[in-house]
Amino acid sequence: GGGGSAAVRRDAGAGLEACPGCGLHAPDMRKHMKRCCPEKLPGKLAGPRSEERQAERRTAAGDESWISEEEVFEAAMRSVDAIEDPFLRRVLHLRFGLDRVEAAADGSHSLKDVESRRRTPAEVAEALGGKYKGKPEAALNHIRNALRSIPLVADDPTDLKVLYEDDELLAVAKPPFLRSTPVHRFVGKSLTNQLVGYTLQQAVAKSAAAAEGSRPSRAPRPEPPLLLHRLDQPTSGVVLCAKTKAAASIMQECWHGPLCRKEYLALATPGPHAQLRAAGDVTVVRAPIGADVASDDPVRRAVNFEEGQSAATRLEVLACSPANGAGSQFILLSCVLEESGRTHQIRVHASHVGLPLVGDGMYGGLTSADPEAPVSAIVPGRVALHAWRLRVPHPTTKEELLIEAPLPADLASCLEACNIEWPPPP
Repeated sequence: GGGGSAAVRRDAGAGLEACPGCGLHAPDMRKHMKRCCPEKLPGKLAGPRSEERQAERRTAAGDESWISEEEVFEAAMRSVDAIEDPFLRRVLHLRFGLDRVEAAADGSHSLKDVESRRRTPAEVAEALGGKYKGKPEAALNHIRNALRSIPLVADDPTDLKVLYEDDELLAVAKPPFLRSTPVHRFVGKSLTNQLVGYTLQQAVAKSAAAAEGSRPSRAPRPEPPLLLHRLDQPTSGVVLCAKTKAAASIMQECWHGPLCRKEYLALATPGPHAQLRAAGDVTVVRAPIGADVASDDPVRRAVNFEEGQSAATRLEVLACSPANGAGSQFILLSCVLEESGRTHQIRVHASHVGLPLVGDGMYGGLTSADPEAPVSAIVPGRVALHAWRLRVPHPTTKEELLIEAPLPADLASCLEACNIEWPPPP
């Protein structure tokens, strides 16, 4: 079963945390546990706060993008049972506790029951017995191999907006609230799954064209494009993918260097000590970002000069809402990642200089629930952040590519309500 007391334990001899799922030591324990035993992460613990956050996310995402517990479990059952290798199939049956779950009278199952019966890699090793007994690391490797054997779900790519494509690169516009990657390999509803559907559709069309009236042979399932970066689920904008491993390798080498420029649009409300207020004002925020030691939220970040990692963001005011005697002023920012791309980097740096983003309650931004919000209609159901433009060298020609994603409808309406004209008149 799960519980907070066993979430993480520390090995006195080695001075490193020992994973509660497999007993291994890892320098980044949270990252390791997300792959090994996510159910034991402290952030997974139940409580009013986590339930409230889940409800907020579901409302914002809408029923179409939301994945229910029942959907996850049913997809897991189908995918695991479809694995051809009997040993790998047994590994996942043990891992997810599918052998411990009984169907209700109506044939339904409860994911909460599965969560409570899920086995850690160490428990899987014991259940397998024989040469695996007492070897949680071996069990963990088999779990990963079994999961990799499950093909990614191919979602309908009809709504996929392609911004640029050639033989090596593919750039698409991610809408707000669509995940960059799936929650599990056996469920869809992510940008990755739409890309799988897109490449599959292309392969089928190519195979049919090559057949020219004869009976087409069944082509092997193509590899989906590799995402070179990710956007947070609520964030919209450009996502660049590599269509070959060679292109991915070349792009990754220069991704964090000066040749790759990532520019975002953000709507902010300047506070009393804001460093930027008028169109044309510019600042570069150089402040390390790390865990917020004052918060019990493992996701929240802060400027952390003791343990943070270096980060720099260039902020420039592009436009302002007309000045008025009452209510909040709104400013449209260009945000360029000059160094790194830390978790919540733009949000933390903007808040640090008195410019919290609209919709960003985590870092002091105006939300629709704020009683002082002058016009709640202005505030979208998410952080007002959009990955606007990407300048990158082409992996083969080395020519600079400029890829731009238009504002999605929610942010366009937001700017209109603020009386900010975008794009600005010539």
